[in-house]
Amino acid sequence: MLNLQEKSICKNVLFLEKIEDFLKEKDISSKKLCIIKTDFTNLSMLKKISKAYPGMEIWLTGKNITREKIFLANKYNIKNVLPYPYDMKSVTEFFKVKEKKTSEPVKTEIPSWIKGMKVMIVDDNEMNVALLEETLSDTGIELRSFTNPFDAADLVSKEKFDLFLLDVMMPDMSGFELGEIIRKSELNSQSLMMFISALSDSENKIAGYNLGSMAYIEKPFDVAVVRCQIVNALKTKQLNDAMNDTKESFLAMVTHDLKSPVNSEIAALELLLKNFGNSKDDVKEEIITDILAATKYMKNLLENVLNKYRYDNQKYQITKEMRSIKSLIEDSIEETKYAILEKNQRIQLTNRAKTKEIPIDYLEMKRVIHNLLTNAIEYAPKHSAIEIDLSENKKSIVFAIKNLNNGLIIKNPDDIFEKFVSQAKKSKRISSGLGLYISKKVIEAHDGSISLDLKDPKFVRFVFSLPK
Repeated sequence: MLNLQEKSICKNVLFLEKIEDFLKEKDISSKKLCIIKTDFTNLSMLKKISKAYPGMEIWLTGKNITREKIFLANKYNIKNVLPYPYDMKSVTEFFKVKEKKTSEPVKTEIPSWIKGMKVMIVDDNEMNVALLEETLSDTGIELRSFTNPFDAADLVSKEKFDLFLLDVMMPDMSGFELGEIIRKSELNSQSLMMFISALSDSENKIAGYNLGSMAYIEKPFDVAVVRCQIVNALKTKQLNDAMNDTKESFLAMVTHDLKSPVNSEIAALELLLKNFGNSKDDVKEEIITDILAATKYMKNLLENVLNKYRYDNQKYQITKEMRSIKSLIEDSIEETKYAILEKNQRIQLTNRAKTKEIPIDYLEMKRVIHNLLTNAIEYAPKHSAIEIDLSENKKSIVFAIKNLNNGLIIKNPDDIFEKFVSQAKKSKRISSGLGLYISKKVIEAHDGSISLDLKDPKFVRFVFSLPK
């Protein structure tokens, strides 16, 4: 017997024993949902129905639902396939969320950087395994699937995975038992885990979460939702791994960056003190100049670290005033000249802009150019040229800093402006990974923009613009 709510809902639902019965119906325009019983042999008519009544959702119901039948229905844009006889709760739930749904289907965004992440699927039901494989086939995720949990357990000690999708009810070894093996393994003790099961009682769910599960997915599951859960779990893991890695290495990076100039200062001061009475003024001047250059380098590094926390806590402010573009460039080059001389590099400046002054926070913009030049000096080969090009359009002054690539491969140019992201590890260098992050924040605070141009693979070219 239907309750009053279900009876009210049924007024908006069209129930059909077969697809052909649709032609016999008269009052269709008022229906929000159509549930059709079918054996899945002839679904071609669904295209005409969907086109004629775009505001009505169609579900299919039938006996012996298989993976092939589900994907066949999906080709006709059928969002739900129910085992027959179906539960009216599904229909009731549909109308509860109907008002919240958008006209366009919501899709899971797949970030390029989860490509290559490794997922293990373990389920003794081959259809469930195939369904999950099909669901994740276009994500770039590397999948290893097992219907025998013992085979899966054997691989856990030999190969590292980012995520495990485990069925709970399996013969001889349950998903929970396999989960315990995973947690005790050296390679996968910190890997993500999700349980998938027809068991919906609280005890099993708690048992799963006690093993550190990210989710407990009940069967039958919505493939689109599970796909989204898996992708977002991997996104979270990727970000957490990156942050943990960078936080652990950040202190070492900053310490290394400070170590060289501090040692240089100590050596220079010891030399100056030892030979103070015998040294000529020009020698003393050179030593003091070297000390000043090292101090300025440390000052810039420390200010980058300080400003990072200002940006993160929204306490960063700039003060604009009209300042000379020429002075800005010359002062920035002056602060990096010793690093340039050390690698026998040279600066080539081309100024095609007619505008002489722009509204900027002079010290902050000098920091930007210093960071970009330091980056170019660090990664460009010895005896090479670093090109600075100034141009303008109606609204902006455009700065471009270009250097030889020197074999560096940058796969995701936009990511390079994130904090703690550095190419230093790839080129066997150490860097705090803050210079480009700080530069982008300063430029955006000036209502400008910055990008990395890699059109010519021989060069790395940073381009930023500031409003006149």
